[in-house]
Amino acid sequence: MRPLQEKFEQLEDLLLHHRSTLAQNTGVPFVRLVYSPETETDCQRRRETLARALEKKGVAVETVSCRDVIFAHYEGRGRLDQLFELERNGKEGLPVNIARHARRELEGRLTSAVERLKGDGAILLVDTAFVYPYFQLGPVLDACTNRIVPPTALVVFYPAEVDADGRLRFLGRRPSGYYRTRDLI
Repeated sequence: MRPLQEKFEQLEDLLLHHRSTLAQNTGVPFVRLVYSPETETDCQRRRETLARALEKKGVAVETVSCRDVIFAHYEGRGRLDQLFELERNGKEGLPVNIARHARRELEGRLTSAVERLKGDGAILLVDTAFVYPYFQLGPVLDACTNRIVPPTALVVFYPAEVDADGRLRFLGRRPSGYYRTRDLI
C-alpha cells in the first residue's frame, strides 16, 4: 500500500478540486481510503486534520461513525439488555436481525448527513470496523447511490490489508466485498 500521507494528500485534492467529477469513472461520488488496521490512530489524526482543512477552505464536512450502529436500534427502544441476553443464549437468527437494523440505522445517518450538507460537501464514513462481523458496507453504499450525488462526496475509511494475491481483506480477515468506489490503496 502507498503511504498514508500520500493517500490523504490525494484525497484532499479530490475533495477540494474534483468533487463534481468524482462519479465519472464509477457512477458514484464514493472514495474508499484503504489503510492498514495498525495505522488506525494515525489515520484518525489525519482524518481530523483533513476535516479542519476542508472546512477552512469552504467545504462542509459531516462525519458519520459506525461505532454504535449495531446497538442503536435496540438502545433507542430500551431493549439493549434484552439483546445481550438473547445473544448470550445463542438466539437463532439474531445476527441477521441485528444486521438489518444496523444497516437501516447507517443508511439513515448517511441520508441525514446529505440533508445537512444541502447537496454540497463531504461525508466521512468512519469507524467502519465496528460493523464487522454483522454486515458488509456494499448494500449500504448501494442504497445511497441515488442519495449521495455530486458535488457531495462520500469517503469511506476502510481498514484492510492487501493479501498475497493482491486482494483486499477487511481487517486482514474477510475478503472485501465489491464497492463502486474510487480506491486509494
